[in-house]
Amino acid sequence: MYRYDAGEQPPVAIVPVTVTDPITGAQASLSGKLDTGAAISVLPIATVADLGLAPQSDVWVAGYDTQFVQLPAYFVALEVAGCTIEMLKVTASQRSHMLLGRDVLSRFVATFDGKNLTFDLVDP
Repeated sequence: MYRYDAGEQPPVAIVPVTVTDPITGAQASLSGKLDTGAAISVLPIATVADLGLAPQSDVWVAGYDTQFVQLPAYFVALEVAGCTIEMLKVTASQRSHMLLGRDVLSRFVATFDGKNLTFDLVDP
């Protein structure tokens, strides 16, 4: 069971994640914000630079403004909620947290208890 981060208003579901470059083994630990509206997970650009990730392809994405842009895509291993996801395709943007999209969340049973500001991610 995890607690929402009340530092944001409204409070937000955030979990610790470890991102690994599958080629070099370099790792970074950061916070992952659960985003059920995002199709693909998004790393902070600073984490891409810290790990020295090289783009492997491109991906077309659209934000809430529905404007499509093409961004570089990277492959990483991701450890979240006690599970490791190998070769996850992600993109990057200027942000402080990683966004965990449906590409990650669809691998879990997610339970949100907004009234008590708790949530859980379980690998079935």
